[in-house]
Amino acid sequence: MRARALVIISLILIVAGIYLSFLATESQYISLVSYGQGNCAVPPSDWQSQYWSVMNKGPPVATVILNGSKTLILRQVENVSLNSTSFYVYVIHGYVEELAPLSLPGILLVFVGSAMGFRGTVLLVQERAIGDLASSRGTGSLSGYVIKRFLSFLVSILIISVITAILEMLHGENLFRVILELLTFNFGLSQHYGLDVDSLLMSALPYTSLLSGISFSLSIYLGSFMAVRSVAQEGLLTKIVRRWKYIGNALASWVIALSLIYAFHLKVESGVNIVFPVVALFFPFIGTYANRLILPYGVNDAFKAKGLSRAVLVYRHMLGSASVVALSTISAAFVDMLVAEFLVESIFYWPGLGFLLREGAVYGDFKVVEGVLIFYSTIVLLSGLVGDIFYGYVDPRVRR
Repeated sequence: MRARALVIISLILIVAGIYLSFLATESQYISLVSYGQGNCAVPPSDWQSQYWSVMNKGPPVATVILNGSKTLILRQVENVSLNSTSFYVYVIHGYVEELAPLSLPGILLVFVGSAMGFRGTVLLVQERAIGDLASSRGTGSLSGYVIKRFLSFLVSILIISVITAILEMLHGENLFRVILELLTFNFGLSQHYGLDVDSLLMSALPYTSLLSGISFSLSIYLGSFMAVRSVAQEGLLTKIVRRWKYIGNALASWVIALSLIYAFHLKVESGVNIVFPVVALFFPFIGTYANRLILPYGVNDAFKAKGLSRAVLVYRHMLGSASVVALSTISAAFVDMLVAEFLVESIFYWPGLGFLLREGAVYGDFKVVEGVLIFYSTIVLLSGLVGDIFYGYVDPRVRR
């Protein structure tokens, strides 16, 4: 695939992924109603499985109307014992993210688009400098390579499931119930919120997907641009990129996040604008990932000794080899970004998976903590699988 087409497709995938994540964050106010007669008012049967926007809008509220006149306002949704047999109407109000499942393909589209954009940007520069010499050649079956990567993915999922089952059994759960929950990806009820953990995860994922989509795509695109310029034209930019790895490690995302709070006197209890979390994630990772494209000093001399021209030396051997190595670690960079994002979300009260994990830990909600970690592990493994497949597609040499 030509480099220009690769870049265009990557931009389309990134925009589509961010747009899907944005759509998934949209919430609307709904009311669920049930009615009956008896001495116990029961809420609507499917209320716990709705994608309630708990992290952003707060938990749903409930009211019970007795005999068409008396109204009870409840602190939480639960069964209500009545003093006598009465006709009741049970109403639950709250905000729901009906399009929340769109965030999962959204975050994967951003990841694939970023990987394609990284490869396309480097390849575009190589093609302009040395033409057909930029293409990689190799042998090996792509289908066989994909099967191997997929089997590795299944083994990883199996290991996570076994560890989860052991933890569940240590908490008194029945083995068959645990197996059924894992097969159906059902993590049970949250002790604190009284909602399905699945619905909490899906309502928090859109915000994580949106934040990581913007931050990761920006850092990869700008990081690859900085790296290409620094490799092709050694100078001040090369020195900055070489040292940014240490700057990025020292100024970690959580350090920048806290600095922004103090510098701008932010009140984070009710959440902040997405710009601040993006800034906190973007700056450490842009230089750190660009640094992966920089080869050690002295490599030029080694290739010059073989009589290679500067164009072939820089664009084919230096940039080509370094970009392949960096592309193989792009899934690891994505994992690093997600780990940092969990901390940034907790600091800024950004209503994503990181903030949900924080709330689960604060309230001792074991199901929520377990669900977030398993969900996170699944996303990491999926990104690794997709990254490996794409790596095998663009560089046939690794299929062997």
